[in-house]
Amino acid sequence: MKFGLLTEAQLLTASDGQLEGLAGIWHRDILQKYGKDIEIVLGNRRDSSNPLRGGILTSAALEIREGAVRLLIWYDPLEILYEARVAEFGYSRAVIEEMTQMLSEDRDPGPEFDPVSNPEKIDYGSVAGQIGRWLLKFRGFRKLANENKAYFELESFLNLECGIPALYSLFEEAGFDRTGIEGKRLTEVFEGLRNMEEPSRRVDRVLNALRISNILEFSPESGEKKDLEKLIDEKFKRVFGTAGEINTLKSERRLSEPDGLDSFMKRLVLAYRLPGSWVSVDETTGVF
Repeated sequence: MKFGLLTEAQLLTASDGQLEGLAGIWHRDILQKYGKDIEIVLGNRRDSSNPLRGGILTSAALEIREGAVRLLIWYDPLEILYEARVAEFGYSRAVIEEMTQMLSEDRDPGPEFDPVSNPEKIDYGSVAGQIGRWLLKFRGFRKLANENKAYFELESFLNLECGIPALYSLFEEAGFDRTGIEGKRLTEVFEGLRNMEEPSRRVDRVLNALRISNILEFSPESGEKKDLEKLIDEKFKRVFGTAGEINTLKSERRLSEPDGLDSFMKRLVLAYRLPGSWVSVDETTGVF
């Protein structure tokens, strides 16, 4: 590997204790279920021989080598560049356009943004999300996969947003402070909506409504949240109406439990005729 890896010990130290509770639950659950353990490590996504595409930056995958299993978090240096640009220029149109262009070209921003040699610049909320989602998989949560690979981005977005309630429940169990995550999501959604018109395509309205539903449910009250609510009321009435329908579907199921989340996602796909062929997948099958 060009950049090497951060070991779990290095990762926990660099996170200044943020990941301790989550890592503790990870090892406890894995040991109880399998009698074996899985180390967590982090590498530069540019070192991955098979990186995820389709708008995916940081991701995580199980790596099995010589009988040992580890969770390898592939952290994209574009995330560090993005945070640096936002810190300097704010969530401006120029920053968004620059990041969109670099993402579409899958461009490497350079070694100065390498997460392995700059662990202090890593967004540990993003890392916690990767660990948490895999921990949920080991607790029986299944991915709703689309057998048509043309809908990979739709599949990724759907699973990420629908899994937010279960992930936040896990964060609460681990004592992980998600305030920074929600603040960042709220700002990004507000800036994104502020620069667009209400989507005409059904699928786009549903995906925006799903994210808005989560933001309004989990973000604490603030001036920024009130601004978002005002913007939605003024410009996105159809999206807001769909968000209300989604809230009703959410209230009928326990999304913090595997069967409840699986049922909700399948109902969402049917209710809004999301394209492709969908099937539930257990991504932990055959790990040990």
